[in-house]
Amino acid sequence: MHAPVSGQPVEALCKKLVALPTAVISDVLAAMGLAGQVLASSIRAVGPPNAFAGPALCLLGREGDEPANLPNGSKPVFETDRRITPGCVAVIATGGHKVGAVIGGNVALSWRLRGCVGVVTDGGIRDAEECNQMGLPVIATFVGPMSNKGLWAFCEIDVQISLPGQRGVLVEVRPGDIIHSDADGVLVIPAIHLAQVVHDGEIVEQMEARIRADLQRGDDREAVYARHNRFAHIRKLTQR
Repeated sequence: MHAPVSGQPVEALCKKLVALPTAVISDVLAAMGLAGQVLASSIRAVGPPNAFAGPALCLLGREGDEPANLPNGSKPVFETDRRITPGCVAVIATGGHKVGAVIGGNVALSWRLRGCVGVVTDGGIRDAEECNQMGLPVIATFVGPMSNKGLWAFCEIDVQISLPGQRGVLVEVRPGDIIHSDADGVLVIPAIHLAQVVHDGEIVEQMEARIRADLQRGDDREAVYARHNRFAHIRKLTQR
C-alpha cells in the first residue's frame, strides 16, 4: 500500500496532494481522460470538511446477518481494525444500505488510533460528534442513531469496490487507489497515476495563482484565460 510510485513514496505524494484543491485535481483528471473519478455529491462530510488524502483500504459489506468467522476465528468487523495502516483511508461500499449506521464511535476510535486519516462510505454513520472530537474526517450519505446489527455487516476486506459517482455511474476503487477529499467533495485517483496527477496539479495550481493575481489587478477574464493555458502540459491517457 505504501510502495514507491515513480520514485516517490506514496506518503510524500499524498502530503503534496492534500495541499491541492480537489477542484484542481478534478480538472487534471478530466484533462488526462479520467473525468469519472468524482464521487457523488450525496457523499458529504459529516463534520468539518477537513482535507485528507491517502491510499484506500477497501471494505465491502452487505445487508443481512454477519458472515461466518474468518479462518483466523475473527469476524470481518474486527479484522478491519487489523488491516488499518498509518495514513490509509477506510472506504466502505455498502451495496446501497440506507438504514443502519455502518460504523460508530468505537470503530472510528479504533481505526483512528491505528492511523486511519479518513473514512468514506456510501452508507451512514452514527456517533458523529465523537468522530469530530477525535479528529477523524468522515464522509457519508447520512447520520443516524440506528445500529446495523442484523441489518448489514462487513463481509470482505481489500477487494475492489464501487461507489456512486457524480456522473451517474459507479466509480471503481481498487485497494491502494488514492482518496482525496476536501470541502468540495471526494476524488478517487488510480494509484498508478498518482505521481502524474500531483505533478500536473501543482503546475495547474501555480497557474491558478497567476490567474487570480491578474483578475485582482482588474484584467479581462477572457484575456487572462487566453494568456494561461492551464492544461497544455497534461498528457492524455489511452487507458486507466
